Amino acid sequence: MARSDALERFTAAARERGITVDAVRYPDGTRTAADAAAAIGCDVAQIVKSLVVIGPDGPALALTAGHHRVDLDKLSDHLGGPVRMSDAETARSATGFAIGGTPPFGHPEPLPTFLDPSLLDHEIVYGAAGTPDSCFPIGPEVLRGVTNATVFGFVAGETGIG
Repeated sequence: MARSDALERFTAAARERGITVDAVRYPDGTRTAADAAAAIGCDVAQIVKSLVVIGPDGPALALTAGHHRVDLDKLSDHLGGPVRMSDAETARSATGFAIGGTPPFGHPEPLPTFLDPSLLDHEIVYGAAGTPDSCFPIGPEVLRGVTNATVFGFVAGETGIG
């Protein structure tokens, strides 16, 4: 699938949810949280990483601040069974988007979603818009609502990795 198709698919999904997405493409890419923060000119803590995990009931989405990483043990405790990071193929199958460009919503089927509470500390956060070189701004409360996310502390600290 072409990158522009993924971006168009995501923006259409946002419109269906009543959200206007002002996605911006960055020629140098935004594949990592640090890359995205540098391109946008924001703090890495404002970047929303959309990470697919596999839990006891299948795929789920962990929306994590860019400076945090997922604590799989905390998610496992919350979900009542083992949780692991998804591989690229499973993530694409579950979301319809490639890793590095996975948006927080707009997937073929809604995924159980968990939101890092530190994202709520900002007026605006930035998520991937369907491609590894695009991002969009969104209020964290809007993000929580549109994803029907459960907010709880499932992160392991500041590392910027996964």
